[in-house]
Order: sequence, then C-alpha cells, then structure tokens
Amino acid sequence: MKQIISAVVLLLGFSGILSAASDLEIHDQQGVRYVTGGMTKEELDELNRMAPRFQVHIVMIDHKMQHQPIKGVDVTMRDVSGNVVLQAKSEGPLMFVDVIGGRYTVEAVYNGQTLSETKDMTGRRYLRLRFTFNE
Repeated sequence: MKQIISAVVLLLGFSGILSAASDLEIHDQQGVRYVTGGMTKEELDELNRMAPRFQVHIVMIDHKMQHQPIKGVDVTMRDVSGNVVLQAKSEGPLMFVDVIGGRYTVEAVYNGQTLSETKDMTGRRYLRLRFTFNE
C-alpha cells in the first residue's frame, strides 16, 4: 500500500499544494466504513496511517491530468447479488473501504467515463484497485 501512496505522492509532485491540517473523516454507510482523500501531503500521510484498517484500497487517476490529484469520482460498490453496499463521491484520488469477504463489483465514474472491476475478497487481506481514466 505504501507503494501506491508513494506513487500518488510522486503524481502530485508537491507543486502548488497548500497544506492545512488534515480533516479526514471515516464515513459509515449502511455499516460499510470508508475514507477518501489524498489532495494534500497531510491527507496522504494520514491515509497511509489509516490504510491497514481498510481491506479495499482504490486509487483513481486521470491520465490527462498527469501531476494533479483528482476528486469527484462517483464510486459504487455492489455485492455478488447486485445490492449496492457503498455509493459515494471521492474527495481525492484515494478511497479505502472496510467490507467483509465476498465478491464485489466496483464501478467508478469520472467525467463521463465509467470503469469497473469485479474482484473476490475471500481469502484476501487487502484488495487494491487502480482506475485510470482517459487512457
């Protein structure tokens, strides 16, 4: 996970990032906890500390915006029966989700582009997903 966050830090390039104290909030949606952010170095550092508490780690990148973090990605996570277990808008390029084992489809929508992946969490400690938009 540190490699993914390090890659995002490099992606940010630290240029023009104004830092304020991080105020990341752990959200709870129908028993599914998640946190999202990563727009500043402080948020990235805080997310790095929080990462072990979440099984699903999602990284969202806009290929055309090479050195800038993105936010505003609509993320929907469905279980094997198609039930929505999480529906949220990202507040940065990272989203960590705490779910029980099972098979999930994660869909990410950004600037009209929809990307999705279906993965099995059973037997895994962590699941890392990377969505690169406008490739």
